Amino acid sequence: MPTNGGQIKTYAAPEGVAVADAFLIYARSVDSEPWIPVSTYAVDVAEVNTTRNEFDKHPISVASFDMDGPVEVQVKYTLNKVQSAAIRPKSLGIQAVIDGDNTITFSLDRPRDVMLEINHDKWQALHILTNGIDHNALPSDSQETWYFGPGINNGSPYGLVTDGNLFVPSNTMVYLAGGAFVTFKLNFIKVCNSGVRGHGFIYNGPNGGAILIERSENIVVENVTSLGATGFSLTTGEAKGVTISGYRSFSSHGNGDGVDLFCSSDILVENCFLRNSDDTIAIYGHRWDYYGDSSNIVIRNCTLLPDIAHPIHMGTHGNPAKPETISGIHISNIDILDHYENQMWYQGCISLSAGDENLIEDVHIQDVRVERISKGQLVNMRVMKNEMWTTAPGHGIRNVTLKNISLDATNSQIVNPSQILGFDYTRKVENIVFENLNIGGQYIHDGMGKPRWYMVADLVPMFINEHVTNVKFILTK
Repeated sequence: MPTNGGQIKTYAAPEGVAVADAFLIYARSVDSEPWIPVSTYAVDVAEVNTTRNEFDKHPISVASFDMDGPVEVQVKYTLNKVQSAAIRPKSLGIQAVIDGDNTITFSLDRPRDVMLEINHDKWQALHILTNGIDHNALPSDSQETWYFGPGINNGSPYGLVTDGNLFVPSNTMVYLAGGAFVTFKLNFIKVCNSGVRGHGFIYNGPNGGAILIERSENIVVENVTSLGATGFSLTTGEAKGVTISGYRSFSSHGNGDGVDLFCSSDILVENCFLRNSDDTIAIYGHRWDYYGDSSNIVIRNCTLLPDIAHPIHMGTHGNPAKPETISGIHISNIDILDHYENQMWYQGCISLSAGDENLIEDVHIQDVRVERISKGQLVNMRVMKNEMWTTAPGHGIRNVTLKNISLDATNSQIVNPSQILGFDYTRKVENIVFENLNIGGQYIHDGMGKPRWYMVADLVPMFINEHVTNVKFILTK
């Protein structure tokens, strides 16, 4: 049952949910009320073992509570000596204070999702997910609401689950209350005006992903968390008018993407925290039985941590028989906590890969802060043919603006040169603008001092081949 501390509401971990003991966490309101214990859940994240065909799993901790007003958080780390502690993303400006007995304290002025990283090690991490107290919580089932309360599968709609799938009809909202865990996949297929919301969890679903939205319109996903999905965590296919707000996802399996959008339009992804074992956000064309363009997609105010592959990726899959377009993509205010990828084909914090006759055009990416590249590239744009994933080269990439992109080079390790590569003179990359590109505190722009025979791109560093035209580096600050 929930524990109510006035401005704070916590939930006990139900039997059957793995709990973590690496961190002991307490919260209280700033007016010095008693400390309230907060449950922490254990979930795996992963990295590739390059010596064999498998992942190395790392246990991390996830805690969640609801709050009204500012709160103080106290965390005790139980495994190793705390030499340093950092609250990420750093852009929030939240300071962690270390006491002598491995205790860390910090404050949250409003609901936020943060990662507490110990000793500069992302595998020693506590992820704290906070929500505003839901004063309009749906208390029970109704004609238009399927309710799940605290506990595991604690709701009458569980009787409708078949082979690990719940199929949600039109005009129906699934509500996962705080402390609720469901162990099935939510499917929205050929429906409209439905969704899932609440502060609960989709836990270790048996059918790959947590949520599938397919050939549906006006679907809402709000504030729920996926723990341990074994495939694409949230997928849209031929969907329209989808809002994904405050979604959280943690995964450790192959193809463990966060949010994947196939042939979808009029999509909003905002305020998400995604830590995944493949691309955290990907925009695709045709694959399987999904067909059509991807357009008018807004991604904003998200924190991304792919332990493998790309933070942001678009392109690759398409339909050479009837070429598709990925266009009208607007991405803003993104914190990338790390990028680590061994394979050269799949590096890039921001990756645009036109394949299968895809055309990628009219893309605006702004205010992206990359805190660390452990191994990878900042930007990778290519018109390409990939023998593993495509059957034809892409058509082109054009009209892309990247504004206020920054990389913290001090905390990065292996930063390979960025790449912009056209395929040939008919399949080009053209009209690319970098505005206020900041690498390690230095702005890279056409007017900067340099040897006259150098290209500005050399100072990123970035390789631009002969099938790329009209790339500009401008400074407006």
